[in-house]
Amino acid sequence: METMLKIAMKASISEVLGTMFYMPLEFDMEEVLEKSFLWQADALLAASLSFKGPFNGLVIFWVPENILCTMTSDFLGEQCVSKEQMAETLKEIVNMVAGNTFSNFDNTREFRLGIPGIITRALPGSPVLSGRGLFLGIESVEGPLGLWIGFTS
Repeated sequence: METMLKIAMKASISEVLGTMFYMPLEFDMEEVLEKSFLWQADALLAASLSFKGPFNGLVIFWVPENILCTMTSDFLGEQCVSKEQMAETLKEIVNMVAGNTFSNFDNTREFRLGIPGIITRALPGSPVLSGRGLFLGIESVEGPLGLWIGFTS
């Protein structure tokens, strides 16, 4: 199951970020959360989304603020964007990635997605990341991104 879910995560990120933001991406399927290059990025932001279905858990997507600013500007077609607009873009990205991931994983099962929110304590060693989960390291031209799906049951 975990291998198929990680493949679905990769496909989803490619579809969402490639289509919406025209971002060329590379993936490190073996990168581990604790040793990710992601943690070297400045001003890292994260959004999370809970889900329920055949298994339950939490999806977290990380992006450095400078990359999110560019993504939000491109998405909205505006040069100057606010922190609120960036937060809304990040929440929309995690929502689309989660929905697309579960559809790619198994479109015959129902997954119910929660309301996305900004998360501030999503670093290695924090309680939210203490359980079992899958991490996907993502490298864009502008820098690293990360996607994690944690399992609660």
